[in-house]
Amino acid sequence: MQSGLYAALQAKGLIIAHEEISKTEISSNTDDVYCLIQPKQIAFQSYPFEWSYIQWRKAIIAYISINQIALKYGMILKDATPYNFYLEDGKALLLDTSSFSFFKEGAPWIAYLQFCAEFLSPLALMHYNGQKWSRITRTHLRGLPLNFISKQLPLKSWFNSTALLHIHLHAKYANAEGATAEAKLQLNQEVKKEGFSNEKLTSLMGMLLNTVTKWKKPYQFEKHWSEYYEQDIASEKYLVHKEEIVKKWLEQTKPLSVVDLGANMGRFSFLAASYTKRVVALESDDICVDIMERQIKKQKLTHVNVLMQELAETSTHLGVNEKEISSIFTRAKSEMVMALAVEHHLHITNLISLSQIAEMFSLFSSKYLITEFIPANDSKVQLLIKNRNKDLSAYTIEAYKIALEKYFNIIETTQLADSGRILILLQKL
Repeated sequence: MQSGLYAALQAKGLIIAHEEISKTEISSNTDDVYCLIQPKQIAFQSYPFEWSYIQWRKAIIAYISINQIALKYGMILKDATPYNFYLEDGKALLLDTSSFSFFKEGAPWIAYLQFCAEFLSPLALMHYNGQKWSRITRTHLRGLPLNFISKQLPLKSWFNSTALLHIHLHAKYANAEGATAEAKLQLNQEVKKEGFSNEKLTSLMGMLLNTVTKWKKPYQFEKHWSEYYEQDIASEKYLVHKEEIVKKWLEQTKPLSVVDLGANMGRFSFLAASYTKRVVALESDDICVDIMERQIKKQKLTHVNVLMQELAETSTHLGVNEKEISSIFTRAKSEMVMALAVEHHLHITNLISLSQIAEMFSLFSSKYLITEFIPANDSKVQLLIKNRNKDLSAYTIEAYKIALEKYFNIIETTQLADSGRILILLQKL
């Protein structure tokens, strides 16, 4: 604070805001406390294993940029974990105010191993092998073993100087079980025994930033959901009618928060943003998430959050005693759940029963639900069951309503124009 670093990072939108509070406001002994700070409260927290490539890239760029600025003030971040960042307004911000320490000339970069394992390696895996590699970080909250990462990267990564130096050559210092405390000590002694000058470390940060800036996209497999509204909606009347009804019900219920399940490119998430104080959009397609993330930044929507989430494989409680990270049901629970054109995918593609789908919606909802039933004769359902021996005799609107009514009361039902699709507004019991 006294050096001006906090003000510099605030000006760049790189760190969470805080205010100093009086020590007399707490009852515990504060004789050994220098000061107390109250950080800005985060409306919604997502985690790295739920991020798209663009979101990962924002966080690592923010991390490097913060260090570059901090070095000008004689400081550096002593940690290098993406879990110290949150996403807001299309930006990645540091939330760990206490992560700074003084940097002395000739000292090692103490967070180097952590940076390579927790930040650089996941991004490299996504860049060379595809977005789905982000999800593996959920099983390694403290970083992936570098020797494992090195073996997964393709041959061409060896011709990238950053991947070669900081992952492949670095990996030989990690044993077969991963980067242990002994490996870290060896790394400090052998790789960084001469330490860094401020100038050399600043130069290294610049080279890392240059590489990450060039890694604009992940390796892509064929995708189609990002073109859903352009190619897969048969009737414009259907879509217009659907928007009209959703708007009417949002105005009627006035929810303080909305979670949009299977948000696609966010057409209805952004619609809901005009009627509520918080929107959380969950989408399994990384291209769609990236499209939404760009739109959030463009429109400066501080109250809209988007993350990757497979509804058939939702994020659970994780970490020490399963208390470090809350499940997505806890974090994204909202007054209104929008589940539009998603139940047929859950039921037919993922083999989730209608009763389980209804229960899932109830876990996300504290008050209301808007859901859309896609009948068996719909062209999209017929496409899903093509070449499958799937009996849909029990897949009916009546069965769906019975499943929903275990958790909700039906308020209103509307058949959408130019389709057999049915929109339902419900209130939680």
